[in-house]
Amino acid sequence: MYRQGVKNAFSKPLEARPAFLLHLRYNFRVPKLAKRDYTAIEHQQLRRMSHTLEMLSSSSVTRLNVSGNMVDWWDNEIGQRRMASSSSSTTDTHSLPEAGKTPEPPKKPEGSESEKGGQGDKAGPGEKSGGDGEQALGDGKMPGPGGT
Repeated sequence: MYRQGVKNAFSKPLEARPAFLLHLRYNFRVPKLAKRDYTAIEHQQLRRMSHTLEMLSSSSVTRLNVSGNMVDWWDNEIGQRRMASSSSSTTDTHSLPEAGKTPEPPKKPEGSESEKGGQGDKAGPGEKSGGDGEQALGDGKMPGPGGT
């Protein structure tokens, strides 16, 4: 299914491809699902993503708007990988902390959710919203106000 999404993204105009690829990556990795959470995997990945990919594969869809949360998530992923690769390559004897000092924890990237303070973006599927009664898919509940 992911491969189908990548093919679809590359069938779009050149200037729109990054948005389609980011949307695909984000929706396949957020929220993180446990390997044995079969019902969530079936709902999240198979049903929802197959429907989304079908809609996005239409030739009339040429642009896709990505949210700030997606961009922040991707920047965080890149930062973590760069930090992991740089720490693994420099862990020899060059970057060992001095005796008695502990290394600093990684800093949050600029523009994180705590700094934004909820600038009015609506929470998408799997994201927690700003207290209007919606719940995230990651906690095993369907989004919406509930009370059915």
